[in-house]
Amino acid sequence: MTDGFEKARESRNWLEKLGEKIPGFRGYLDRELRREVDKMQRDFLASEVDRARQDLQTKIRKWSRKGALEHLDIASTIEKLLDRLANRIRHADYGSSGFFDAVKIGETELDELYRFDLKLSTTVEELAQQIDALPEMPDEASLFALLDGVDKADQFFDERATKIEDITQKGAK
Repeated sequence: MTDGFEKARESRNWLEKLGEKIPGFRGYLDRELRREVDKMQRDFLASEVDRARQDLQTKIRKWSRKGALEHLDIASTIEKLLDRLANRIRHADYGSSGFFDAVKIGETELDELYRFDLKLSTTVEELAQQIDALPEMPDEASLFALLDGVDKADQFFDERATKIEDITQKGAK
């Protein structure tokens, strides 16, 4: 995430670079840039979850055409949970506070949130790999393993929300 921030900072236009010379304005620009990068990261992760969900939908359709209906209820539940996870990621709180917000999130806290986001990115990749590895005919073991992976990703995302809450409460004191 920090690399994305640095790349975005380097691509600022001349007016933004001029504004950096104004005392206090650079911090405002950096916070807004972090907010934009955070939003782009979350949108990317949500689209990756959506892509994995679509791959699962394709497998479900194939299983249905083959008459393998026995475990489709589990697969359908997983598909719904993936949709929920994608929407939670897409609409999550920002990893940065705004310029006029009462609570400011510092660099250390942002770095910690970025570590969470990096781990979440790895988790999403692992879910996509699990979906790709599903067999031609559905089996209970692989579907329950995938269900467990989606549940763990959702719980991990809860930890991110808790972390943001902890940071904002600490800053408010």
